Amino acid sequence: MSYAVLDASVFVAAVSPSEIHHVAARHLYDAYAADRAFLVPSLFRVEVLAALARRGEPDEVLDTVDLLVSGPRFHGVPVDSPLIERSAQVARVARLRAYDAVYVALALNTGAALLTLDSDVRATVAEVFPSLSFAVPEQ
Repeated sequence: MSYAVLDASVFVAAVSPSEIHHVAARHLYDAYAADRAFLVPSLFRVEVLAALARRGEPDEVLDTVDLLVSGPRFHGVPVDSPLIERSAQVARVARLRAYDAVYVALALNTGAALLTLDSDVRATVAEVFPSLSFAVPEQ
């Protein structure tokens, strides 16, 4: 089984029909979930649950999502010193927000494709780190 790095914003949009990018996120997630597991920073679970809770999602949705992201398809990677160092480098060079830098660094460190809907991140990072591959939604 191969891996892809899943940006939390893609997952939140994929599971939340009220999100503006729900359809694109759902297509992207479904296309990769079929035959890949996801690499995510260890804080992914907290990031996703916090985003959904802030939006007022019911406890049943939070429980289901918590169970899913705690399952075998999601591999939490520790946010340890090497990942922090790479993230800091990415943030400085690509001028990204902290969480975006962590996801990009994780993808760079593992050679996995990054699933993101953020076209600004894709454009900026592609210029600075041309070896990074992105999973993009079907148009």
